[in-house]
Amino acid sequence: MPASEPKNPFYFLLLVCGLLFAVTALAYAVVPTLEQKAREAGQPPPESALRDALRSDGWKWLLVELAALVAFSCASMVLDRLRSLKKARLDRTIAPSEPPSP
Repeated sequence: MPASEPKNPFYFLLLVCGLLFAVTALAYAVVPTLEQKAREAGQPPPESALRDALRSDGWKWLLVELAALVAFSCASMVLDRLRSLKKARLDRTIAPSEPPSP
């Protein structure tokens, strides 16, 4: 059985970062709406440091997570490309030389 190629470690980082980005984006979009609906219903939401931080710095978090997504994507593509070039170089064989004709 041929040895399998090692997994690209950037795939896992890309997955985690993408999930974190999706959760942050949803929270950044939905939490203010839920707070506003609670205020309109006459029940103000309790104070929360996380919501305050999300409201003031959420856009910065999203930019950092987006930059990490781009960086991990590029790193995974570069690593895949380098591995494919290395594999192609190892698979290439040198043609046998022809003996000189008398």
